[in-house]
Amino acid sequence: MAINKTINARPLPTGLTSSQQWTLLEWIHLVGHIETEQELKAFLEQVLAPATAERLLLALGRLNSQNQLQRLERIINVSYPAEWLDQYINENYAQHDPVLRLHLGQGPVIWEDRFSRAKGENEKRFIAEATHHGMANGVTFSAASERNRLGSILCLAGRESGRNATLISMLNSLTPHLHQAAVRVANLPPASPGNMPLSQREYDIFHWMSRGKTNWEIATILDISERTVKFHVANVIRKLNANNRTHAIVLGMHLALSPALVINE
Repeated sequence: MAINKTINARPLPTGLTSSQQWTLLEWIHLVGHIETEQELKAFLEQVLAPATAERLLLALGRLNSQNQLQRLERIINVSYPAEWLDQYINENYAQHDPVLRLHLGQGPVIWEDRFSRAKGENEKRFIAEATHHGMANGVTFSAASERNRLGSILCLAGRESGRNATLISMLNSLTPHLHQAAVRVANLPPASPGNMPLSQREYDIFHWMSRGKTNWEIATILDISERTVKFHVANVIRKLNANNRTHAIVLGMHLALSPALVINE
């Protein structure tokens, strides 16, 4: 099985039993033969979910220059609560989720560790909502490929997730291979000025524009001045070659900008 040289393949973790090593090698072998999104979801549902016994989600997204997720392109939800995921997307919680500020590929992130260091009111409000939905505990794994500026996160939610050192080691080794599979099945166009026209902040503004928010409301949500919002709205209209705000929203939705989760740097 060929390894994509743009990804740092991780060695098998030490300390595994022979049975655990074979299980991990079998997982890697199965993932290496995945060619469709249906096969990828089936692997997550039929292999990983029973093994982890936790809530599971895999997502693929574009990276910024710091190897952080800029926006999510594909989400494969295996067992996350649908109500929470819908709220997360609709409220654009990605802006305030401290876990998503991780630099992809640098190792597992235990949610409680990030949540305990939350400072801003928006982060604390997000954590309170996550706790209300039973999503305060978990671990996120990640991998990235610099050549196509794509990254993946494997999120495992549950109180026991961060306590199983063996499972964490196994999933950390598996994640780069899941990332390769996600890139294969997504078949996304390369990032370029043509299909990634907006800056990070402009994506934030567009997200709320497309949901009918006024400049004042956007300023309040993002905790910036209304003058700054007007500046970014004008840039969005210009970059999308639109005639006005409404035209920009229509064009942006045609480019599939709106459904993506937008993540602040």
